Amino acid sequence: MIILDLLSIGSLGSGGYDTVENVRVRNCTLKQTLTGVRIKTLQGGKGYARRISFEGIKFVAVDNPIQIDQFYCPLKVNCQNYTSAVAISDVSFTAINGTSIAENVINLSCSQTIGCRNINIDRVYITSSTPSKKVLANCFNAHGRATHTKPTVKCLLP
Repeated sequence: MIILDLLSIGSLGSGGYDTVENVRVRNCTLKQTLTGVRIKTLQGGKGYARRISFEGIKFVAVDNPIQIDQFYCPLKVNCQNYTSAVAISDVSFTAINGTSIAENVINLSCSQTIGCRNINIDRVYITSSTPSKKVLANCFNAHGRATHTKPTVKCLLP
């Protein structure tokens, strides 16, 4: 059995102006889900998502463990690149570990005009469900810091 979304915040921006703040998700185990912990926004939206923390999460064979997606396009048709976006800031991923069936286990894809600010990743250890298969992190216009991570997250901007 595969559960599609479990700890997902989104689709922010679809209502024009959306706000989410002061969310704390902690001490959860996700097994064989399509996504792990995710924030997704639609392009062209306005508002903010801030002060969000994911802590003490365990993954078992999760497909997309950690994800911020500001390019979400649900129908995957006529997807456009807008200059406005929901502002994402003050997001932390702390004490997270486990396995993934995907190669890209940390994906932070932020708006090219606004970007994501103050993203903190600490003590995050995600390995492949397939022994000896490498995993990686990917960022686009994400600003913050990462400490004690596997894979190493070198892509965050200051």
